[in-house]
Amino acid sequence: MSLVDLGKRLLEAARKGQDDEVRTLMANGAPFTTDWLGTSPLHLAAQYGHYSTAEVLLRAGVSRDARTKVDRTPLHMAAADGHAHIVELLVRNGADVNAKDMLKMTALHWATEHHHRDVVELLIKYGADVHAFSKFDKSAFDIALEKKNAEILVILQEAMQNQVNANPERANPVTVAAPFIFTSGEVVSLASLVSSTNTKTTSANSEEVIEGNSVDSSVQQVVGSGGQRVITIVTDGVPLGNIQTAIPTGSIGQPFIVTMQDGEQ
Repeated sequence: MSLVDLGKRLLEAARKGQDDEVRTLMANGAPFTTDWLGTSPLHLAAQYGHYSTAEVLLRAGVSRDARTKVDRTPLHMAAADGHAHIVELLVRNGADVNAKDMLKMTALHWATEHHHRDVVELLIKYGADVHAFSKFDKSAFDIALEKKNAEILVILQEAMQNQVNANPERANPVTVAAPFIFTSGEVVSLASLVSSTNTKTTSANSEEVIEGNSVDSSVQQVVGSGGQRVITIVTDGVPLGNIQTAIPTGSIGQPFIVTMQDGEQ
């Protein structure tokens, strides 16, 4: 059998998770080749969630940060498909947790894109940069906001603040254009809750200012009527009136979290 054929069979065995076949092919001299997209055996094992196959390949010396033709690494593949056990295996074997593909997407971007909360938490644990931006100037937080994934939003928000606290010299954390409420796994625009309340326009900057009392009562109504125990608000400088925040008012220029339990501030 030619080296080309051995390489093709190794790719297929890795895709199917056939550990013994992978070992036999490597023992017979199968090269660590790729398909026409640049996909390596480790990419395939990671994509399809074959832990033991990935382990065999890593021990054999296959590149843990191999790149496809669109610069995706095995870690990108595992994160996008939600294989947390593969993600941890790769990172513990030295894979670059912040590697970017052709779209400048990291594994954290892809895990967020596909709603893999456990992978998001794992990547953050191993040092994923939550402030990284894609080619389209989107952070993982931006993607979670677009996907309306409240759980991941809160995880990313906390991680963003933790990284800023650890590295104060970093650029300002990601901000959002409007306040949102996360409740019962749902993201709701705060503006929609107060659209029927009193608003006024300031002569200084012609921006709409939401009356504090109206916002306060609207939020209380949502919490009370829905029976949710926890509600979280993320804002970017919108006046919140009587709502008591967990941070000084002078810091409202950045996103922050407010927790309200049983309708009480």
